[in-house]
Amino acid sequence: MKKIFSFVLTMALLVALMSTMGCQTKEVTSAKVYISQNNWDKAIEQLEQAVQIYPNDAEARYLLGEGYGNKGLWEKMNEMFNQSTALAPTFATQIKNTREKYWVNVFNQGVAKVNAKEGETADLEGAAKFFSDAVRIDPSHIESYKNLAYAHLRSNNLPAAIKAYQDYLAINPKEVSILNEVTRLYLENKEYVKAQETANTVLGVDAANIDAISNLAMAYDLDGQNDKAILTYETALAKNPEDQDLLFNLARLNYLNKDYDKAIAMFQKVISLNPEDYDANLNVGNAYLTMADDLRKSLVEKENVKQTVSEEDVNKLKEFYRAAIPFLEKAISIKPENSAVYYNLGVAYVNVGEATKGAEFFNKAEEMRK
Repeated sequence: MKKIFSFVLTMALLVALMSTMGCQTKEVTSAKVYISQNNWDKAIEQLEQAVQIYPNDAEARYLLGEGYGNKGLWEKMNEMFNQSTALAPTFATQIKNTREKYWVNVFNQGVAKVNAKEGETADLEGAAKFFSDAVRIDPSHIESYKNLAYAHLRSNNLPAAIKAYQDYLAINPKEVSILNEVTRLYLENKEYVKAQETANTVLGVDAANIDAISNLAMAYDLDGQNDKAILTYETALAKNPEDQDLLFNLARLNYLNKDYDKAIAMFQKVISLNPEDYDANLNVGNAYLTMADDLRKSLVEKENVKQTVSEEDVNKLKEFYRAAIPFLEKAISIKPENSAVYYNLGVAYVNVGEATKGAEFFNKAEEMRK
């Protein structure tokens, strides 16, 4: 039964082939015979002759495009398809279907390279090649750009990922999720001005987009534009008041601006959301120590000019040191390997009158340095 079926199928194919051989050149006729035999090399030879001899033959160009596609010569394939369509729309449906066939095959091979089987490693370079080919086959399929960007990201090739997303945005210029992702990649790649431009593009589409506002704040922050960063962080926090990253970054900028009260309040809010945040605890402790140091300097200056240092001033100084202690101790309990924190804790204890405990922390810091 198998042999009979094969024979009938072949005969049917030849009949169908012969029915299309009406008014056509001998080169195209020969090519169709070779195609029926799956001999694309010979078919391409005949079709290349046909397009040279008969410049207005739309069918020869369509078939030659399919042949080039069979060989993975995507630019040549599209060139022939475009020429065929320009000459006549006769083969437009076949061209569309052929292009789709090749695109699906190549795209799925890229997906297979990314989704490695258990125990295997993903072939990200191979995947990127297939997705690049998918783009070349049919640039209108936007999935290709997304998957190409993903493969490049997995390979940590940020410029290539950005380029793939930019090509996507050339088709869909207002897709907010992709614009936000490009902004994030610019930040990661330290291209802060481009990050600002892209974030502002998002805000031109969606003025309330929290991700874009947050990204813009970060772009200003990393670009050293602290005043703009603070205003933008505040705008972002008004929309998302419990975002720990926004809170932390705004607290850090307030710290750098020596607005320690604001910085402490915001770091403490971070801690209320996540008590185990090492940096927030450490920064609160250090902020109190800095305030104590600034006050101590001012009191010394008073004494130097024979002004009276009040008991209230001394108590305030001690309160700053005392306030630092629980946060520094919490920081040590989270990450006990930083000798500088032990030293600062020793300073705090000595200045609240607990010299013995302060000495213990000084000794610990010294041991760790050794």
